[in-house]
Amino acid sequence: MNNNTKGFLYTILGAICWGFSGFCGDYLFSVKKISPLWVAPVRLLTASVILFVISLFVVGKKTFEPLKDKKDILRLINFGISGLVGAQFTYLMAISYSNAGTATVLQYLGVSYLVIYVCIRNLRLPSKVESISLVFALIGTFLVATHGNINSLSINLNALFWGLLGGVGLVTYSLTPVVLLKKHNCFSVLSYAMFFGGVFLSLILRPWNIAVELDFLTIMAFLGLVVIGTVISFFLYMSGVNLIGPINASLLNTCEPLSAILFSVVLLNLKLQLIDFVGFAFIISTVFILKLGMRGK
Repeated sequence: MNNNTKGFLYTILGAICWGFSGFCGDYLFSVKKISPLWVAPVRLLTASVILFVISLFVVGKKTFEPLKDKKDILRLINFGISGLVGAQFTYLMAISYSNAGTATVLQYLGVSYLVIYVCIRNLRLPSKVESISLVFALIGTFLVATHGNINSLSINLNALFWGLLGGVGLVTYSLTPVVLLKKHNCFSVLSYAMFFGGVFLSLILRPWNIAVELDFLTIMAFLGLVVIGTVISFFLYMSGVNLIGPINASLLNTCEPLSAILFSVVLLNLKLQLIDFVGFAFIISTVFILKLGMRGK
């Protein structure tokens, strides 16, 4: 198996693992009735410990380098709170009010938000390709939210709110760690950022005051969310990026919402209408439009 094939395989598997994490969250919320206010901070703190141990094995003492620079510590705190909390907490909240597939697809609107951010920052109008992607994003969101009926919402208003906010979280998640990842090992960066994000959420949400009944299936679903959906998925995706590059990897990462939908439909008996899938397709296609447009330059 050549490196190109390995890269595609790693990236697809990583995306499927991310999709599986959405299903695990969906199962915890809809079947086990676990509060996302408990899951979100505990997930971040648990994953931070696992990634810290992995970082020690991978780079040894270099794991502690991000803590030697005060500016890097502030960057880690910013990434943890605005990036990881912004992306993961909003995502879990959106799942709790809807389902894993819908929440994952709505979060992909972050790609369109990023286009708007870049245009505003550079004081320019969107290009033709960017304009098409924005129109597709609007059409997709409209179809998912209303099923084509402008007089009513077909989605829970809270789900729509958290899903749209999750797109903003995806933007901050993409932008805030750039400097850190150029200087330090990705596992240590993610570990510290998750720790700061987890502590921040814990102080606000106080998960120790939330009653949780932990049986075998609940623990397995939570471990699936943390180990498969956070640690393994991140490792596979980064391995894929190293082999095939970020553009190819980001295109293949669209398998994430598809797998989240598939897991929920098959394992949780989620009922979706044809118009939902049409809306999903419009939103997901924005990634392909933008990335293929980049290739054409």
